[in-house]
Amino acid sequence: MAKTGDEVERQLQNMINFISAEAEEKAKEINFRAEEEFNIEKTRIVQEEKKRIDEDYAQRMKLVEVQKKIAHSNQLNQCRLASLKARETSIYNILGEAQGQLANLAKDEGDYKKLLEALILQALLKMKEQDINIICREQDTKLVEAVLPAVVEKFKEKTGITANLTVEKKHRLAPAPREGYKGPTCSGGVVLSALGGKILCNNTFEQRLALASEGLLPEIRAILFGVTQRKGV
Repeated sequence: MAKTGDEVERQLQNMINFISAEAEEKAKEINFRAEEEFNIEKTRIVQEEKKRIDEDYAQRMKLVEVQKKIAHSNQLNQCRLASLKARETSIYNILGEAQGQLANLAKDEGDYKKLLEALILQALLKMKEQDINIICREQDTKLVEAVLPAVVEKFKEKTGITANLTVEKKHRLAPAPREGYKGPTCSGGVVLSALGGKILCNNTFEQRLALASEGLLPEIRAILFGVTQRKGV
């Protein structure tokens, strides 16, 4: 039995509806998958970018910490240097004050005469030579000459050597410090010379102070600033 036109039309419409439904279903499925893949990719990109930002931030923070440590270390070094400079300045000032007091040792002629005798004898005992030239300040010439007999006698008692002592007239030590004088000065003491100047013993006040201060620097620092404990000790 032949189908009527209406029946054919209905069948065609049903087929079209079925195909449209299938197409719509497939389109929804494709859209869902596409959206799902988009979200996954978006999440991956966001996570990677977040990780990159975190790593960059951590690196920057590490750099900031390093810079802080460097700045702190530089500040500590500057403080240490300033402290050391202040300490050395204090010691220099103290030694300068001591230097200024040296001239007082020669003010009392009697005491200074005894001191000259002791300084000359000490130098002779170090040198242990027979022929000795004594260099002194011009103003001390008479005092030095006055103590030579006693020095020769004491030196002979201690060593058995009879010393020939000559006060140098050609070469002199610098004069005593005085106000307004800018040249070299000597607060007192003597220099002994033997073998044509090959052997010298400097027993001036300035030299004695220099040697004493050099040897006493650790004690001076300890008195002024206390004992510094070394790390690991």
